[in-house]
Amino acid sequence: MSSFENILNLSSFKHPEDEVIPRKKMGKILEAGRNTPSPGNVQTLEFIAVEDDHSLEMLSQALGDHRIAEAPTAVLVVVDENRMQRKVGKQSHDFCMMEAATAVQNMRLVAQEEGISSVWKTGFDTKTVSEQFSVPPKKNAVAVVSFAYTDNPVRSEPRFGMNEVVFYDEYGAQIKSHFDGLHWKGLNKERKVYGKKAEGFVTKLKRKLEEVL
Repeated sequence: MSSFENILNLSSFKHPEDEVIPRKKMGKILEAGRNTPSPGNVQTLEFIAVEDDHSLEMLSQALGDHRIAEAPTAVLVVVDENRMQRKVGKQSHDFCMMEAATAVQNMRLVAQEEGISSVWKTGFDTKTVSEQFSVPPKKNAVAVVSFAYTDNPVRSEPRFGMNEVVFYDEYGAQIKSHFDGLHWKGLNKERKVYGKKAEGFVTKLKRKLEEVL
């Protein structure tokens, strides 16, 4: 499956299997997170891979999501905001969140390639979770990604159409409706229609010329 198809088919889960995810596969997933782009190459991210049942249950309760306790592995994404602040100043939190979000997407896409679904959680009490997992005071766990095999992957909700969210040169300059759709099928169909019309026109023109000559 191509990277583009992985993006389109990125899945989460409601009922994870309890099958253990091999360390080799988790290493590949974590490596994808480690290699995320970093603003100013500050590299503020660290990761905690959680496999212990008690720790997963504790994390599940803190986030209010039963799936985390049922899945075999979760990864906490930890940021060092102080390090980022020395580079970018007051906007350090925003830049850290951007870096963390990019790492999460990288990990989820690699997991998808391996047939592993994932759930991304944010908006929790970061201080409590950080303390529970012995994160140093100057650092913070800002995201959790839970990974699991599942027989019933949950696909992403439908997105707005291309012609609703994509503009050219300035905001509001919408592309034509036949570009709507992730594969731009409308454009291909349009080309085929006009291609046939052009072929028909050329054929008629040849016949006219033959009659004249």
